[in-house]
Amino acid sequence: RIFRRICCKGGAMMPLGLNRLLLLTGLIGIASGLYRDGYEVIETGPGGFFGAVIDEASGTAWFGVDDSPARLVRLDLNTMEVTGKLELRADEQRLWCLVKHGKFGYMGVESPGGRLVGVDLEKMERLGYATASKFPLLAGTVIDNYGYFSAGSNPATIMRLHLLEMQAGHCEDWSQCRFEVALNEGEEAVRVMVPDAGNKHLILGMYTSPGRLVKIEIPSLKRVGELKLGPHQDKVLCGARYQDFGIFGTGSAPGMLTKVRLDTMTEVKSLQFIDGEDRPASIIVKDRYAFIGFGSAWAEGTTSVVKVDLDRMVRVAAIITRVGQTWLYTGLGYQDHVFFGTRGTASTKHAAVVRVNTNPTFPGVPVPPLYNTSGADWIQLNWLRDYPEYHTGGAPIIGARVLMRPSDHHDWTAEHVYGYAAPDPAAPKDRIVRVHESVSDLTAHGYVAKVDGLSPQSAYKFAVILTNEIGPSHRSRSSEEMKTGLSWELEGGWFMGSLIGPFVLVVLYGLAWRAAPRLDALYADNESEEEAGSSLLGAKGGAKSNFKPIARAPDASGLREGGLRSGGAQKVARKVTAALSAWLAEDGGGLRKVAGAVGVFTVGGMMCLMVQTFFLGILLRLVSYFSLSLAPY
Repeated sequence: RIFRRICCKGGAMMPLGLNRLLLLTGLIGIASGLYRDGYEVIETGPGGFFGAVIDEASGTAWFGVDDSPARLVRLDLNTMEVTGKLELRADEQRLWCLVKHGKFGYMGVESPGGRLVGVDLEKMERLGYATASKFPLLAGTVIDNYGYFSAGSNPATIMRLHLLEMQAGHCEDWSQCRFEVALNEGEEAVRVMVPDAGNKHLILGMYTSPGRLVKIEIPSLKRVGELKLGPHQDKVLCGARYQDFGIFGTGSAPGMLTKVRLDTMTEVKSLQFIDGEDRPASIIVKDRYAFIGFGSAWAEGTTSVVKVDLDRMVRVAAIITRVGQTWLYTGLGYQDHVFFGTRGTASTKHAAVVRVNTNPTFPGVPVPPLYNTSGADWIQLNWLRDYPEYHTGGAPIIGARVLMRPSDHHDWTAEHVYGYAAPDPAAPKDRIVRVHESVSDLTAHGYVAKVDGLSPQSAYKFAVILTNEIGPSHRSRSSEEMKTGLSWELEGGWFMGSLIGPFVLVVLYGLAWRAAPRLDALYADNESEEEAGSSLLGAKGGAKSNFKPIARAPDASGLREGGLRSGGAQKVARKVTAALSAWLAEDGGGLRKVAGAVGVFTVGGMMCLMVQTFFLGILLRLVSYFSLSLAPY
């Protein structure tokens, strides 16, 4: 009622609306740790949750719904039960910001532009509205009795509204309760407002490329500092304060987290997330940790919540949401839990509030390792780090054990220990055979281990155990069978054989080539030799002979009959030889003919060498395959 009196336009009280019972799916966790231990499915339409406020004393939270029209849901965080719902007017569409002052809430909607809707949070009633700007109110926060809002103009406009005076009805003259300043050219889309430790300044984060931070004094709104972020730190999406530092998430791919010292406006350190963790959209700070919800979706229709150590700026744990629970643009913390609001889809018409336990516990069960490559006495394998099947227990993984056994055994006979920050302290010391402490053993998406000292041509199975500061996880399921390769001796023997065999053939071909010129002496018509009576083809007594071998067509009947009786093949060979001899004995070009014959034999020999090498490679692979296939299972 008070709010209606102070606004330029009144609004009738809306009914509670949409009083449907919601599906309470119950708790799904059984241990304390960084894991999903409950969620509430809420019908939101295609929109999702955007903006949330909390009453710490009672554990009651209000989540804004970004839909047409915008809505408000009240949730008891102790029981995860919905206790009230409110739908705004039909023309009050798309929610950008939600703030709380006392028992009143203020909702900045996109349409109509600049409208700020007042709500009684206890009664879940709409009180009225005020037009604070011509542009949508993109972000807001409450400090003391003032509400600070940013308008989506270019450059951006920052407004200060005196909420207490508005509630008391002392703002008939709107200028008495509203004050605004414009930022510099290019400074637009202020999506984040973070107060410093003493509530003396506001740090404004902008959705620009590169991202920008501007520091203003409050309540005067005087500009006192700024910071332009570095490369790949585009579009500031979320922010929170940790001690004297501001923690800001930028919407790059993958996302980045930047730590800024607020008194000097200097960047201290940044953290880049892994592939797929894009658009950090909400930050909840508890103790020295930040819990980051991402405004993106994996290919499987899920997203992640990442735990970051803010002192060291390192990623220490992560979980994956259920299928369909994506776009975590809203988050808040209460006791030992953090809560994230998801978005609905056109098909599901609902969203969920996901509850995550923040206490450290044992790591979840790892996924079985997968085969990478292998050698004669080693196998390289890998397994996923944080997703999609397990979590790290909310604490850094300090050790990883690879358990090995022959595939036909059922007992884990050896443990290969690989350290992340240190060797696994929970591993049995009498069974540790190797320790690797190099961070290079880790990849961006998981762990990589090279297990050596194995037997050649043997089959093995592997499993994994992870350990954090609380203790070890359960052993993973057994991997698929993995095999080592041929021994070095066998591979070396085949290699030497493949070299020696062709070498011997080349030598034989060379000797044949050196002997080939004798054909010219044997069949050429050399007149001087005949006159000397020394021709091998001459007649007895030295008489001159005009003998010249005559090439005759092979006798078809002889071939047909000879092929069926003993000696037929020899006759065919003699006739072919006679034909070749006749060609060689023709006048002129004796050496050319000999060279041609040698060339024919050489080409034929090289073809035989190629065929031999091809079949030798096939034989080697067949032997390798059957030798591995015959290994014991």
